[in-house]
Amino acid sequence: MNPSENNTGRPIWARPELFPSAPDANWGYNHRWHGLTAVASEVELVQLLRDDVNESIGLVWTPGQTNLEVPEAIPSLHEALKQSRSVAARRQLDHAAGQLKFGLLLFVGFQVYTGWEIYQAIPDAAPLVLLRVLWDSMAPVMGFLMLLMFFATPWYDSRKRYHEVKGWTVETMREAAELARFETWLEWQKIYATKVLMGVIAFAGALQIISGKTKAAALMLGDAERWRLLTAPLLHGHAAHFFMNALGLLYLGKRIEALARWPHVVMVFVFSAWLGGEASLLFSLAEVPPGAEPQYALGASGGIMGMLGFLLVFEWRHARLVPRSSRRRLLFALIATGVIGLVGIRFIDNAAHAGGLLAGMLYALIVFPRSESAMRPSASLSDKIAAAACFAVLGYGLWLCFRAMM
Repeated sequence: MNPSENNTGRPIWARPELFPSAPDANWGYNHRWHGLTAVASEVELVQLLRDDVNESIGLVWTPGQTNLEVPEAIPSLHEALKQSRSVAARRQLDHAAGQLKFGLLLFVGFQVYTGWEIYQAIPDAAPLVLLRVLWDSMAPVMGFLMLLMFFATPWYDSRKRYHEVKGWTVETMREAAELARFETWLEWQKIYATKVLMGVIAFAGALQIISGKTKAAALMLGDAERWRLLTAPLLHGHAAHFFMNALGLLYLGKRIEALARWPHVVMVFVFSAWLGGEASLLFSLAEVPPGAEPQYALGASGGIMGMLGFLLVFEWRHARLVPRSSRRRLLFALIATGVIGLVGIRFIDNAAHAGGLLAGMLYALIVFPRSESAMRPSASLSDKIAAAACFAVLGYGLWLCFRAMM
């Protein structure tokens, strides 16, 4: 742990000195765009919070406070905060419901359009044959996955938050304050290692676009060319695939970098991507008949699933380091990924996902013993050397991508 984290039994995000010092005025707030603003009284601050349906007020201060604080931690502000957050959550839910309806229309329209294209190609086919061809085109599965990830999941999150806010009590308000402090602290964290990792993957994506030869460096199932285990995790099948993985990488990478320190971001990713690729090869080699045309697998999903598995075990073994409500979100992400894998089983490499997930969990079990401390572990010199070696491996994989595709 860092010297600055000694002599306290609270995690860093729960300490009063986490937030900036409070100004001399007795009452005030920090606006998202306008900065620190003093007010004349508690009544005025309460009214401002009650009217803050856009959730622009992030931190506040009251008499006697030396530092700013999340409003969820101030009992006298709870009722006003509950009113404004309920309105905000209701607006978000209504917006998400509208987006979900739009997504359903897109889904139906996409299926109708694809079905019409198939009918134009084989107009004399029987209806059941047309439905079979439509299913084989994977349009229903792809459409459903897009509906689930980009429309249904945001609606579910909005609905869950609305009911949580409406049901705020003294006890749940304490949990809400912990979560607000943790997420505010997490948002402030620097993610240098995660950004470098993301840059490597983005550069590989640029090579794909320029060359148009993605399969030249993808993992060839049925023919275990070992060098492809280094290149396939850096590539993606299409823009949506890249976008989804980028979101997961940035969130999970920031969480690992903030809690377990930066070397483990790249070490977990490389280890999990490698074992995920090995799992993909192992299961595919048993399925591909001799002489059949090889199939290809690619994507950072194995490494990203490893990062998720790592966090599940790491945060379980460091229970005091992360709020319980925040840990539950990781479990939801795991369940959602499992559902997506089942729906898209025909074209999603579930072996790589499972292999990567287990690799990340194994890494956390081996490297991090259970701890009752609320302190973050520190990065040792050996951790930093190993991380530098992993970045070198990624750089070599990027070079192999360049040689194969250009």
